[in-house]
Amino acid sequence: SAFEKFRVLVAAQGGDVSYVDDTGRMARARFVEVVKAPCSGFLSRVDARGVGEASVALGAGRAKKSDAVDHAVGFIIHHKVGERVEQGEPLFTIHANDERKLAEARASVLSAHIIGNAIVPPLPLFYE
Repeated sequence: SAFEKFRVLVAAQGGDVSYVDDTGRMARARFVEVVKAPCSGFLSRVDARGVGEASVALGAGRAKKSDAVDHAVGFIIHHKVGERVEQGEPLFTIHANDERKLAEARASVLSAHIIGNAIVPPLPLFYE
């Protein structure tokens, strides 16, 4: 099964598969906020750099090698480029441990999502 293959992959990279078997062991963020689409339309673009920089600001990544990583924080992106979204529908979810960082991340990632009226073809799964 796909789950078993994932377990093998985690183990092959030296990961602790007990976290795969029991996700309740994983760190949880203090704040979880679902950010809703401000308007209806088609998701025409997501600025990956903007989302990445917001992730680093939350603590999910490093600006420099010595920075600590907070494994409880990050984003869940609910839509792919090309998909139709309706106003008020969940666009992304933020997991944060600091309210100020949460507010900054909300603004950054919301501005990274461009919703337009034109139908946009989905991005390819692979680039050659």
